[in-house]
Amino acid sequence: TEAEESSMNQEIKMQAAAFKNKKRGSPANEGADDPAYENITFKTQHQPKGSHSPPENKVPAQSKSASDPAQVPHWSPRATMSLYVLLALSCVVLLAFVLVKNSKMSQELMVLRRELKNVSLSVGECQDKEKQRWNDVKQGIDTVKSKVHEGNQKLRTLETDMNKIRATLQKILQMLKKPKPTPQ
Repeated sequence: TEAEESSMNQEIKMQAAAFKNKKRGSPANEGADDPAYENITFKTQHQPKGSHSPPENKVPAQSKSASDPAQVPHWSPRATMSLYVLLALSCVVLLAFVLVKNSKMSQELMVLRRELKNVSLSVGECQDKEKQRWNDVKQGIDTVKSKVHEGNQKLRTLETDMNKIRATLQKILQMLKKPKPTPQ
């Protein structure tokens, strides 16, 4: 089994080397004349199902790192960082703009609040004056009612007084119409 492991390790190393050569841009059929290359590909493709082979993904995964120049351009991290900085600066500028607008709007709202307070006070004063005038009108109406009531009472007493005066006048007229006895 040690011999198998050593041959498998050698095969893995050869596969890694072949993969690196292929990644570097070596021609696709460069290893076609190499019998070891053919054996590697043949053995890896036709391994028995029950045999345990080391994970083949680890070697290619290591060669496909994020810093591989074929995958990521050298300016990409700088460009990404620049975009992040630009985004952060635009957010700061936008926030400053919103705060300035908020400040201006806050000042305008304070002015509006003062004006509304003044209007409210004016309306309150007008309502107070209106209540006072209405109370004055009510007092005037009450005074007129009481005077009319007094006048009605006086008319009633005057009517009875007039009836008394008429009765007295009629008595006087009757007395005047009676013949006077002659003195003897």
